Amino acid sequence: MSYPTEFDAAIIYSVVGSTRTILCGIENVTINETANTSDRFRRDCEKPGAIPRRGVKVNGIQWDITGSGVANADTVATMKALLGAHHDYEIDGIQYDGTDAGVVLGTFAGQAVMTAKNMNLQTSGDSTGEITLAGENDLIWTPAA
Repeated sequence: MSYPTEFDAAIIYSVVGSTRTILCGIENVTINETANTSDRFRRDCEKPGAIPRRGVKVNGIQWDITGSGVANADTVATMKALLGAHHDYEIDGIQYDGTDAGVVLGTFAGQAVMTAKNMNLQTSGDSTGEITLAGENDLIWTPAA
């Protein structure tokens, strides 16, 4: 029998030089890679009265990351500094194995702009935080060795 190798969690880091800073509290990560397209319709030259058929033109590739979790007062200054700025980010995909670090399955890496930083501060219940990263260029996946 064969099973997929599942991710259990992901951790987002901002990267400056060789220093990785964990965005602590961001516990849920969504990675979205999209091909931007436009539809073109062409008629069959031999059947000009027939309904044209769609062709899909790829205009670009983009990636975006959304992270959510708890609102962490310790990261407010870091998040404010990242908002609107071009920075490198790394996202480690991990698998739980009972150890403190877990097993790193691989790392996504790329430059992005943090376009949103939201906090929902609750009087009753959990306070939450959310960020959005708009990727630039390629999002590189490097499997763990």
